[in-house]
Amino acid sequence: MKKLYGYLIEFQRKHFDLRLYLLTALFISCWIAFNYLLDFEDSYLDPLRGSFYHWPAMFGWMLMPFLSVVGILALSGKIPNVLGDARFWMMAILGFAILAADRTFNLHRQLAYVLDTVDYRFAYRCVNWSMSLLVNVLPIFMVYRIFESEQPRSYYGLSVQKTDFRPYFQLLLITVVIIGIGSFFSDIQSYYPRYAKSGGDKFAEAHGFPVWVSVLIYELAYGSDFVAVELFFRGFLIHAFVKWLGGYAVLPMVATYVFLHFGKPLTETISSVFGGYLLGVVSYKTENIWGGIIIHLGVAWSMEVFGYLQRLM
Repeated sequence: MKKLYGYLIEFQRKHFDLRLYLLTALFISCWIAFNYLLDFEDSYLDPLRGSFYHWPAMFGWMLMPFLSVVGILALSGKIPNVLGDARFWMMAILGFAILAADRTFNLHRQLAYVLDTVDYRFAYRCVNWSMSLLVNVLPIFMVYRIFESEQPRSYYGLSVQKTDFRPYFQLLLITVVIIGIGSFFSDIQSYYPRYAKSGGDKFAEAHGFPVWVSVLIYELAYGSDFVAVELFFRGFLIHAFVKWLGGYAVLPMVATYVFLHFGKPLTETISSVFGGYLLGVVSYKTENIWGGIIIHLGVAWSMEVFGYLQRLM
């Protein structure tokens, strides 16, 4: 824990600027209010799923906060004007094209033509989570190998060399306590556990195996999505752009990460600002994302566990 605290203090000393942080917080707050007051993503973007317009809409929706905070950094004089740099645009367009493809991928709906209703419901949700390994992680690796060949083979922070895992498990223990308290909020209770809406119980019954097997299958698929999230947000959005933005790459990453949470409970979206910032700082200082993967998986599965417990109370 002392090591993580040291990372945060050192980062704050070098990068904290009250005016910059207030402007970024104001930008994020306005968009959170906009989305939740109008239910924008759920009501206007999600209905586009399966149509030609969904990918470009999601591409622009996710790219906008990233570029906006980069603009705030440039106007604040913290970074040079990178918006005229062709390589910066290439990496941004490639990255957010991959993210938009991940968020709008819909081919697994074709499973409906080969599976019965019970199997399709469960398989669709499991594939929906785990497909990010193919649609997000693999293309990001390709971008790294093609455009970052001159860099040490850290693969946007996936290297495990000289990684001390102990501080992350210590932080996770504290986080689990906070999650336990947060699980009493009604919006969290209505959203978790995600497994409850997967049809896993009926799937297990139909195939004659214990429910815990379907729970395990679902939760492993669910967890795999967070590996992809960490690679993109704490990996690509920081380590691919650090050459232009330095440590300030954490701020546009946080803004974009908040947009990823639209559609989830408001409590979780607000907490993503602080969690995303902390994990971003750690990724920047350590040059790896394994801490984020450990904490994010621990948080996700803890929320599932507390969701189950709340339904038993």
